[in-house]
Formats: sequence, structure tokens, C-alpha cells
Amino acid sequence: MFINNEEGVRSESLTLQAYRYFRHALMSGRFRPGDKIKLKEIADELGISQTPVREALGRLVSEQILSQVDRRSVQVPRLSPERYTEIRDLCWTLEGQAASRAATLASASDVQQLKVLHEQYRQACEADDQARATVANANLHLFLCELADMPMLSRIVRNLWLQSGPVMNAIAGDLSITAGSPHPHLDIIRGLESRDPELAKKAIQADIIALSDPIIRGLGGQPSAEELAVQ
Repeated sequence: MFINNEEGVRSESLTLQAYRYFRHALMSGRFRPGDKIKLKEIADELGISQTPVREALGRLVSEQILSQVDRRSVQVPRLSPERYTEIRDLCWTLEGQAASRAATLASASDVQQLKVLHEQYRQACEADDQARATVANANLHLFLCELADMPMLSRIVRNLWLQSGPVMNAIAGDLSITAGSPHPHLDIIRGLESRDPELAKKAIQADIIALSDPIIRGLGGQPSAEELAVQ
């Protein structure tokens, strides 16, 4: 589930290795909105033939994460404020449902793993490393979905994060974690520790809204109070 660069896992097929490479690259800022991804360049970079790269890109196009430009290249879509808001709203609903369910299922070791993921995010924020913070935050959100034991929901949410990853890195938000103001991640952890579905749900939704506000503004949109409430 985690978004890691796993090129070195030779037990996997070359197509899956290429797919995982793109998944990490999209979330870590390797590609930006509007970038064309050329088949030969990536194949040379990974040291593999063009066929598995083409197959991996075809999968990402079919998942509507990338757009086909021509026979030899695809493009990272430019998201409009409306498209990004739709992605945000879907994450708000689906991840809220996942967090609520995860609060009833998570074990002590699961909660500890969430703490580790939040610490990775905190360290990335302190280092002002946008790409690493984006990946760490995505990993925490996706792990929470995994804890809900809802595989279809998890796949949809991962797809949504991959669609929004490039714009998150292109439009850097506020990476600070304000002292005295608990980060929503900490409330998520408290919700799971206390088995409080409502607390976990509200916390993940608050995190999604806090993340989305500067991105929507950076895309040229002006979210209203109603939009930020995500009814």
C-alpha cells in the first residue's frame, strides 16, 4: 500500500516494477502537471526495455491518472480547480468512512505504525521537504484506509492520491506543524487508540481540508465556506 520507490524488487515483474516507479514518481514530485513522460527516456533510466514501461503507462492511462498524448508518450494532466475539488470531496467522504471503520479494528501495533508514519511526516515538514512530506502524508492516509479492511475503497483512494500528487508538489502548501495546535494526524491516532470512530473520521477529514485549501487557491479557485465544509 505504501508509495515507495521499489525498483530493486527483482521478484516482481518488470511491468509491476515500472508501475511502482511511476507511482512513487507521481507522488514525490518527479513529474509535474503538464509534463510529458517519454517511453524511451524512462526505459533507459530504469535499465529495462520499453515494453514493460509501455504496459505500466497504459495501466496508469486506463486508471485516468495519466493522459495519452501519442503512441510514444503520455502526459501528467493539469487539474482544474473543479477537478481537484471533486477529488478532494471524494477523499473526504471515502477516507472519513475508512477512518471510522479503522477505529473499531486497529490493533496496538497498527496505532504504533501510524505514529511512525506521522513522525516521518513531521521530520519532512521540519526539513521543509515538500516531496517527502507529500509521500509521508499519503502513506499515512493510505495505511488508514488499509486498516479499514475495505480493499475496493483503498484502491479508489490510492488512485485519487496519484491523480492529485503532482499538483500537491507543484503548489507547495504550509508544511509547518504549529506548536500548541495538535495536528489532525494526532487526533486520528487518538481516535484509534480510544476506539472513537467519530473522532478518527473528523480528524482525517480536517486534514484533507487543511491540505486542499492552499492547493485550490493555487489553482485559481476560491473555495467558499460551504465548499470547505464539504457537506
